[in-house]
Amino acid sequence: MRLYSKYVLIMILNLVYVSCSMSFASDPRDWSPTWKLPQGKRPANITDEAITVPGEVKKSQFFSPISCGACHPEIFKMWSGSTHANAWRNPLFQAVYNLGKSTATDESQKKNIESCVRCHFPIGHSSGDTNLPTDDEKGGVICDFCHSVRATTGIGNAPYILSPGNAEAMEGGIKYGPFSDSPDTIHKNQYSELHTRSEFCGGCHDVSHAGNDLPIEQTYTEWRQGPYNTTDPKTTVHCQDCHMRQRPGFPCTGSTDRPDNPGFASPEFMGGKKRPHIWTHYFVGGSASTVSLPPNSEAQPQMAIDRLKNAATMELLIDPASKKDDLLKFLVTIKNTGCGHYLPTGLTEMRQMWLEISVTDAEGKIIHQKGIVDEKGKVDPGCTIYNTVFGDEKGKPTIHVWAATHIISDNRIPPKGQKEEHFVFCVPGNTKYPLKIKGVLHYRSAPQDVLDALLGEKSVKLPIIDMAEVSTEINL
Repeated sequence: MRLYSKYVLIMILNLVYVSCSMSFASDPRDWSPTWKLPQGKRPANITDEAITVPGEVKKSQFFSPISCGACHPEIFKMWSGSTHANAWRNPLFQAVYNLGKSTATDESQKKNIESCVRCHFPIGHSSGDTNLPTDDEKGGVICDFCHSVRATTGIGNAPYILSPGNAEAMEGGIKYGPFSDSPDTIHKNQYSELHTRSEFCGGCHDVSHAGNDLPIEQTYTEWRQGPYNTTDPKTTVHCQDCHMRQRPGFPCTGSTDRPDNPGFASPEFMGGKKRPHIWTHYFVGGSASTVSLPPNSEAQPQMAIDRLKNAATMELLIDPASKKDDLLKFLVTIKNTGCGHYLPTGLTEMRQMWLEISVTDAEGKIIHQKGIVDEKGKVDPGCTIYNTVFGDEKGKPTIHVWAATHIISDNRIPPKGQKEEHFVFCVPGNTKYPLKIKGVLHYRSAPQDVLDALLGEKSVKLPIIDMAEVSTEINL
């Protein structure tokens, strides 16, 4: 990646695993929530109360996921292989987080680094203890965190209000979720409108810089401003309608069917009720690598590939002005047909989605090529990458979000939107026809050289997924 000189790569390797003694003491109420929905358009349990801040709950109040799995074995199995389960121990997150702690230079940057933990280790942040090992059983986004969210105060930067029971005393308290008639067991149950709507996901999946308010990850906002949010409850497609319906064999995107998943939230012999739909807890996105997923992930990698392959389509149009042994002109259109948010979304300064184009003659000789990956995993610098480029205070591009002060460019594809790429080049004389033109849309979670720099000897080769392709043969 051109943003990294050899010197910077070496510096990252030296810094990333350095333990940091820096302590943060900012009040999360200064940066969470980032905005509120107007009255009448918010779930009943988005309130004007104060958010939960560090020290207001204890880690011992929350049940471990394996405890929840005793009564909800299928849901636990889904969750345990998810990125939510891996949110704290994800080695790439840990590397970036530690690098940020080591290099943050002012209060604005320090606030931003601290805010990461509120979503990646919500129980640790809320209890005031984030110095726990990465394999702590209550690290990540666990069952008893989500279902102890009684309310939120708005959207963005994790504005949750927690009301846990007391696991230490085996008192379950109230768990909040999508059903109004669940039987009480070790815990009571209460219907939560918030848990059925995108606003719940928008608590963490809308992130602004905690120091300067720069929008960094805006997945919820992208959805809210897009065509899947019709504002009509009968036709709106919420985050849950795609990401909590998917299971093996059913990608459940905007371009596929999203069938119900009938079954039991807990076994029938334990009092579970058979329901027409049980929300799945795989929480599949675009992550198909061992870096983002727990070691025990079984179904998730293939489901991520299935989701990516149903996210976009491509079209190829030859300009009729093209001439034999002269200029060849064609247009490739990439359409976001399956995502309810921008493509890609999330940590978009790191994501790599790019177009590979190749033109070959009748003997397979390459006439034109862009977007290839070399032996070190580096993408051809001449191709277009669909991502966000952040700038620092000096106006230079940066992938260090804590140092970002503005957006230099955003080349992503909005939901049900498209990007057009025009190609013009000379075809050499005596070329043997027909010509074959092929376009492939690729996706990778991060640049390989950045991953190598951050993880060093523990780095792995990130998979490249072919999301869509188009090809044609022409005789000019």
